[in-house]
Amino acid sequence: MINYELTVLLRPKTSETILVKVREILQKFNVKINEEPAGWGQKRLAYEIDGEREAYYFFALIEATPDSVSKIISEFRLIHDILRFLFVKIEKAKSA
Repeated sequence: MINYELTVLLRPKTSETILVKVREILQKFNVKINEEPAGWGQKRLAYEIDGEREAYYFFALIEATPDSVSKIISEFRLIHDILRFLFVKIEKAKSA
């Protein structure tokens, strides 16, 4: 299992139902959500995406296998209400 930061931008009008779908997809591929910091919520976008000027931000620190991440990406691409998503691999700190 590898640690990742996951950020997902959702359409604000459907954010509640799509957020449930996002969590279901993560559970489907046995992803462990380690932390879900509060306070991101709905924010104004720097530029318009698919006609939206605002988006609901979902951020979580997760543990997943690289294979499951590629499968999750495939499923996220099929959901029209997900504007953007990003997985960032967290490297372990090297000790001196």
